[in-house]
Amino acid sequence: SIRLMPWYYDPVLDFAFFRYNPTELKRATPLPISLAPEKAVEGMEIRVISCDSGESISVSSGTIADTKRRQATGSCCFDYHVFNTFHCVAAAGTRGGSSGAPVLDIEGDAVALNVGGIHKTQQSLFLPLNRVVKTLNDLRLGNMPARGTLQTTFQFEPTEVLVKAGLPLVDICLEYPEYIDTRGMLKITSIVPESPVECLLMVDDVVYAADGKQVFDFESLFDVLDCFVGESVSLAICRNSCLTTVTVPVHDLFAITPTKLLRIGTGCCERDTNIVLCDVSYLAASSMHVPLSGVLVAEANTLFTSAGIARSSIITHLNNRFIQNLDAFVELLLGVEDGAGFMVQVLTTSGGRFSRICVLPSIPAAYSYDIMQRRANSGYWSMENTRPTALPKTLSTKLSAIPVSLQASHAQFQKVHSSIVYIQFYGLAPVGNTFSWASKGQGYVASKEHGIIVCDKSAVPSYMGTVTVAIANSVEVEACVEYIDPIGCFAYLRYNPDEIAGNALEEAPIIGTDGGATLRVGDSAVYLVPNFGDTPILCQTQVEMRSLVPLDDLDPNHEQVLNIEAILLKDRPTPMSNSFICDNDGFLRAMWVSHTNASTGGGSNDRICFGIDIQQTLSVIEKLKQQRSVHLYSLNVEFSRLSILNARMYGLSRQRADEFSQAVPYVRSMFVVRRAPTSGSDLQDLHVNDIVLKANGKWVDSVSSLAAFYDDSPVELLVCREGAEHTLRPKLMQIGDKTTSQVVYWAGMCIIDYDGFNYKQRKWPSSGIYISRTGVSSPASHISWPQMITHINQVPIKNTSDLIAAIQNTQTDCQQFAGKLLKDQISVSDYVPGVLVKIKLLNKSGVAYETVIETDELYYPASSIEHCNNGMSKWIRKVI
Repeated sequence: SIRLMPWYYDPVLDFAFFRYNPTELKRATPLPISLAPEKAVEGMEIRVISCDSGESISVSSGTIADTKRRQATGSCCFDYHVFNTFHCVAAAGTRGGSSGAPVLDIEGDAVALNVGGIHKTQQSLFLPLNRVVKTLNDLRLGNMPARGTLQTTFQFEPTEVLVKAGLPLVDICLEYPEYIDTRGMLKITSIVPESPVECLLMVDDVVYAADGKQVFDFESLFDVLDCFVGESVSLAICRNSCLTTVTVPVHDLFAITPTKLLRIGTGCCERDTNIVLCDVSYLAASSMHVPLSGVLVAEANTLFTSAGIARSSIITHLNNRFIQNLDAFVELLLGVEDGAGFMVQVLTTSGGRFSRICVLPSIPAAYSYDIMQRRANSGYWSMENTRPTALPKTLSTKLSAIPVSLQASHAQFQKVHSSIVYIQFYGLAPVGNTFSWASKGQGYVASKEHGIIVCDKSAVPSYMGTVTVAIANSVEVEACVEYIDPIGCFAYLRYNPDEIAGNALEEAPIIGTDGGATLRVGDSAVYLVPNFGDTPILCQTQVEMRSLVPLDDLDPNHEQVLNIEAILLKDRPTPMSNSFICDNDGFLRAMWVSHTNASTGGGSNDRICFGIDIQQTLSVIEKLKQQRSVHLYSLNVEFSRLSILNARMYGLSRQRADEFSQAVPYVRSMFVVRRAPTSGSDLQDLHVNDIVLKANGKWVDSVSSLAAFYDDSPVELLVCREGAEHTLRPKLMQIGDKTTSQVVYWAGMCIIDYDGFNYKQRKWPSSGIYISRTGVSSPASHISWPQMITHINQVPIKNTSDLIAAIQNTQTDCQQFAGKLLKDQISVSDYVPGVLVKIKLLNKSGVAYETVIETDELYYPASSIEHCNNGMSKWIRKVI
């Protein structure tokens, strides 16, 4: 492979030119293909030499059926939209990967360029080469081709159709006899709103001459317009069957083609992870029929989409200030106080055309404002972060809110309802199996004095994100993620209680950890569904069943659950996550959570909901109150329920079965080891099919006594194994208190630490780093994910620190190149710095192999997202 340098791209037509250095070719001598657009005629046999569907080479045959097919257009600016040109069409059946392939005749000359196809047919679309040849000739002479535009869209209409519509063809032929045998003329089909020619031209005008020259087709019209860029030209038109002449200004097409972008995000190259904004281009304005003003949302991540700003929307106002272009938007955005939200007015362009107001939260501190600008001298895009350094947030005034008061008949639930908050999470990196970059849900205040909130892990799936908490649907504060249970269903947040005034929040009333704290089958309960801004939904119900949640094959899984006992309710409303279960006295007893039951193998995501006892959160809350780190230990096995009858078949004696029934009369099942990762060589470890009778001298009536331990004190278990009883002191496995503490972006890869706690990944080492995502069109786009990185240039990589050191050893002096690029001191003969790096990977099956990537430090610079002590967000982006 060799490097290509951008030379020219056409603002409207689907072609571009690149250059390469012929001296880089060592073992190949490519032959040039002659361009012969004049040879393209209907009935010609052609061959398309392409790379269909990723094949190294393919040859498609066909016959040109039409050389003047109407242009292919889409319904929005992101569909294939090429206008003001003809297309050749043939049933060649080309597919993805063949774009830009030459269409050859029998003599090997290129007569057209393959640019697309018609869906659900064998028809392929070819671009005529007339404009391509003209542009190439100008470039060879060192001239930049001139492109003029009237900001209008034309369509070639047959002469018969126009005559029936009232075209006085006889009068036109008296002045221009060449029109006697013409097949058609150009008719205006649309005009860009608010353009200078909107008051001069009208839709359905037929243009038959420009500057006194006949206009037969697109080529003859734009040959004239290209000579009058920045000036005015006279057009002879037919309007309402009357011939007239108008003088219209001709604009430079390159001047209304965006050459500057604003990227807001972390720099991850995966689609829909960054916000990309640009000026409204002529192509977008024409396809969507909007003015050439405002800012186009080219890409929208969940920060925008959750606020109602979709891709292809146009931002017209920011904080009630009109936005003319991208420069005006950047100026206003930089004036927004750090940590503050702002309001934008957008024009939707899909699903109906209407204007709406959207409120955006504060942009995370880890996001950068990268201005990317195309440099005319070289064709490269420079990139510069314009976001100022964020300052710590200062507390000015306390926020106050009044919660919704419940009816007198439901007064016992007032404290629970006043403790419920609404949570919005925005992810900063694709950690693990985080399907969505944004999530939301409800939580409850577990400690008002210490500012601790407990919520479902589906609402806050990762440490790598920013969290906002809405109180009484009135005020909003920032929060940080303190702890996420790696094998449970809860996440723990902390907010600054000094920001909240008065009794806007209450602490949820919770019963202690005594025997009566757990809801049992048959107990009465109240299902409480928060309805922010209105009275909550209260539903009287009953505990119908308690069952274990099965361990799912998620790879890797941010919602991993292990040994969790679910509460199922009778006569409950439609299942919805982040609701709450109370008893009749108004005490909070359980939380209604959700869990993804899916795999990454292409199956559909099945989200199930169930209740979880909140008593298991009390140990974590006490440690967080004391500002102590939470250390979680596990028996490293998965349990399942086993009826006493089946336990007898496993070898349990009748005497032990009777003793268990007398000690635990409300339970008729025991817990057996369903899955264990150990080989069974250590007799003190739990084995598959072991029945656990007692833990530290107490009968086991709930899996919560076996699921998790918050210190490393020895655990003594009485088990029944193959009909014999054994007293075991198994080793406890410590589970990391944070799943991810650092994310590294490098060469289009998102790389994070691997904690090793995954039953389905035992073919990987217990620790290391792995690729969580790779970006499309990035240097690492050929690497699938997830895969573990073990070596870089034969150097072992065990953690992100080793990775950063290896990256620094492979870096080139890109800062000097970027500086010259900003000053337009780079020409088309200069290369973007990059080096070849050999990476050793371990795939999901544990098979090791090596691959090579070529880094691109200009467009894919190495960076990391790390902790900081700046307010509640705690995450910033650093350049490596």
